[in-house]
Amino acid sequence: MADVLQPMEDFSPILIQNYIRFETAYNLVSNEDAGNTDFEKAVKFKIAKDYYEQMRAFEVQTPLIGLDLSYDEKSEILTATPTEYFLNEYQNKIMRDVAGKQHNDCLVRYAKFIQKLD
Repeated sequence: MADVLQPMEDFSPILIQNYIRFETAYNLVSNEDAGNTDFEKAVKFKIAKDYYEQMRAFEVQTPLIGLDLSYDEKSEILTATPTEYFLNEYQNKIMRDVAGKQHNDCLVRYAKFIQKLD
C-alpha cells in the first residue's frame, strides 16, 4: 500500500500547483483507463481566495503549464482545464503512473488548503 503523506501544516504555493496538476492528470488518466470517452476533463477545486492569490503570485508557475485556470471568487471555485499540450503529455506511461502515485500519496496532504470537488 502506498504511503499516504501526512497533512501539510504550512501553505506552499508550488506544492498546491503540483497538486492541481496531478489531480487534473489523474482525472484524465483514470477516466481513459476505465474506457470512458465522454467525461468532463476540467477539474474543480475549492480554494480560498487568499490561497489562490498566493499561488498565482508565486514566482514559479511551471506546474500549471498546459492548464487553463479560471477562478470564481464568490464561490471560491477554481476550474483547471487541460489544454491539448497537457493531454498529450499524459499519454506517456511514466507520466500516467506518476499522476496515479501522486493522487494516492496525497489524498489528505493538502486538504487544509484545497479540496478537489467531484
